[in-house]
Amino acid sequence: MFLKRLLNNEKTRYERKGYGLVVATLIALSFVFGIPALAQTYWPLFVEKENELKWGFFWWHTIFAILLHNIIHGGANIIYYVFYHFEFDFIERYKSNDLQWPWYEDPEGWRTLCMKSVGVLVFNGNILIPFFLFLAEVLGLTDEHTMGMEDLPDVKTFALSLVFFMFVEDSIFYWAHRFLHMKWIYPHIHKMHHTHSSTVSIASEYAHPLEFMLSNILPTTVGPMILGYRCHFVTVVAWYIFRYAENLDGHCGYDFSWSPFRLIPLSSGGAYHDYHHAVNIGNYASLFSVWDTVYGTNKTFYEVQNKVDDASAKKVKSQ
Repeated sequence: MFLKRLLNNEKTRYERKGYGLVVATLIALSFVFGIPALAQTYWPLFVEKENELKWGFFWWHTIFAILLHNIIHGGANIIYYVFYHFEFDFIERYKSNDLQWPWYEDPEGWRTLCMKSVGVLVFNGNILIPFFLFLAEVLGLTDEHTMGMEDLPDVKTFALSLVFFMFVEDSIFYWAHRFLHMKWIYPHIHKMHHTHSSTVSIASEYAHPLEFMLSNILPTTVGPMILGYRCHFVTVVAWYIFRYAENLDGHCGYDFSWSPFRLIPLSSGGAYHDYHHAVNIGNYASLFSVWDTVYGTNKTFYEVQNKVDDASAKKVKSQ
């Protein structure tokens, strides 16, 4: 029964993407093949700088994590702001729901929430990330990743490492997220994130400090911690890029057919997490729909999706 539900969900999800799957495939292949190729060309410059400065792995790890966070979140939020402001017809057709954007529904409340969200984003990225990495270092939870030219990953090693990180992250996130929705803890921690009842990009990291460390940083870093010295630092940097971008994609309020993150088999999607914010229950996973399907926590979502599809099909037939 579980396997049948999973396969049916996959069939429906891919059918909705249409030709966007072609673009998503090109983006995904560019990332998987491009990062190892770029590393072969440009990593020697970093190795030279590292040999000159001798800062050590911890400092380089922290610097890259902060820089990537600020660049990706800053750049992506600017792009999404343009989408939200101009409401291009081509972009708006991918909106995850039919509700008004929050700035139309409550302009004054939105301005206040938006400013708070920017502040939390800056705090989480520049204070909590280095604090967590420092704590992990002190507790001896991390092994230094290889950083030399001779150990740069080939495409196969790079891709398999990313897949491993995805499954580890998704499994930990699912249970951390369900835990944060328990009645006795939700009002004190996770309710802050759900202040954004409609998903927009700036909401991606609007979270209580404890939640940010438990369900954002921890699931992301456990995979690289497990592999330790068996994983090159380039792969870790690429994984951080992937996670920052995927988190934004899942909260942007759009479900783009060309999203490379949703090309991944058994993945969720923008509409998937948007539903979670709208009804405040179910769809607890981040990347995949597996755990939600196993435990039936996405059953209501797919029932709603099927009703929408049936209604759309009847409308087309009647025209």
